[in-house]
Amino acid sequence: MLRGRVYGADHGRPGPLPHRDYAELVGGPLDGLLLDIIGWAVDEIQTGVAPMTDLG
Repeated sequence: MLRGRVYGADHGRPGPLPHRDYAELVGGPLDGLLLDIIGWAVDEIQTGVAPMTDLG
């Protein structure tokens, strides 16, 4: 149901944009959502993150 949607995107445009870079969130309540990683450092992308959300 949430696959292909971007975490934090507007409800009117929930899908990815062609000029952005995304990582897929895996595990937990946000599993399958895409996270915009434009502007992230290489070490941040390679080591991964554990985002804090209202969902857990």
